[in-house]
Amino acid sequence: MTPRVYSAPWVLAGRAAAGATPAALRDGAVALEGDRVLAAGPRAAVEERFGAGERLDAVILPALVNAHLHLELSHMAGRVAGGEGLPAWIHLFISARALPRPEEEAAQAMIMSAEDMVRAGVAAVGDVSNTLGSVAPLAAAGFSGTVYQEVFGVTPARIEAALAGARAARAACPPAPGLRIALSPHAVYSTHGATLGQLLAAGPASIHLAEDPAERALCATGTGDFARMFSSLGAARSLRPRARSAVAFVAEHLAPHHLAVHCVDVDEDDVALLARTGATVVLCPRSNRFIVGKLPPVAALLAAGVPLAVGTDSLASCPSLSPLADLALLRRELPGIPAATLLPLAWNGLAVGAPHVGALAPGAAPGVLAAPLEGARVEDPFDFVVSAFGAEERPFTWLARPRAEALA
Repeated sequence: MTPRVYSAPWVLAGRAAAGATPAALRDGAVALEGDRVLAAGPRAAVEERFGAGERLDAVILPALVNAHLHLELSHMAGRVAGGEGLPAWIHLFISARALPRPEEEAAQAMIMSAEDMVRAGVAAVGDVSNTLGSVAPLAAAGFSGTVYQEVFGVTPARIEAALAGARAARAACPPAPGLRIALSPHAVYSTHGATLGQLLAAGPASIHLAEDPAERALCATGTGDFARMFSSLGAARSLRPRARSAVAFVAEHLAPHHLAVHCVDVDEDDVALLARTGATVVLCPRSNRFIVGKLPPVAALLAAGVPLAVGTDSLASCPSLSPLADLALLRRELPGIPAATLLPLAWNGLAVGAPHVGALAPGAAPGVLAAPLEGARVEDPFDFVVSAFGAEERPFTWLARPRAEALA
């Protein structure tokens, strides 16, 4: 197979070692054989090895990762109001989800959302599912990563029923190349405490954590909206999670192969705990702004060395499934954090079990994108990709798409 070579004013090599700034190659090039990267580097060096290539007016970069989404909720777009905090949003969400909807509508919404993510440059996902209905559309669109199969239930009887249902759904789910399924707790306010710890101890998992101050109130004082929910569900007081905060309650169970999603309501002690666990915190700023009216403390998490990724949450709380649009919000709201620090959050394929995604490494098939410049002269390609391309949610051009068989 003859190599294909593309050169551009800028090539971004992707994920770098911890603490290092990712490389931005001026007048760079990438050589591809099929979907696989042969080389990425200065144009003169790449073309000397592989021949002259096609010149693109673009920034070339690795494909992206949406580390937290709920594809199966795509049909809920625009149906749940926000701004009153997480407990109020959950009540509205449950009511809206209970309304009858044709199964075909939900299935088609997942297919369309998966196609939208492809246009947004996403190659790997950390999807959250209750039914595993998202596995097939994700696989059909060529995504790799992990589908986190969530279970709910705050009493022993409820969680046992949920686990039985999850096992049945798993047994009926056909295998999908490139996608693994990981049984996961939902949150400290919705998953039986002992089972929560067991699920995290079992291996890779995801947990919604410290999204709202109501979680801290539940754990620390047994008061607030989530405490009232426990009471209404017939959960004994002894079953209430007890700790200084939601992070403190789960920290002993967290490990580097876990995702802690949201982490908005965290203090200095929580940040230090998260850093010691090695778990990846997944930021969903547009969803957080919509539901609780706050953003996570990104600067503090970065300063503590907490591994970070970016997700969108569902269309029930976010206008799109483009992770770059979430980074664009952070760039606008937190101007002290450079785009070169933010963009690597969207290259964290390691966090979702897709380590090949996020870097133009020779021999890998990460997915390769071109962000058209349309004549713009760019001195900071990171800022262009995040602040211009991402903010406007422009569609990428795919130079190489990962194939399912290459991702297995």
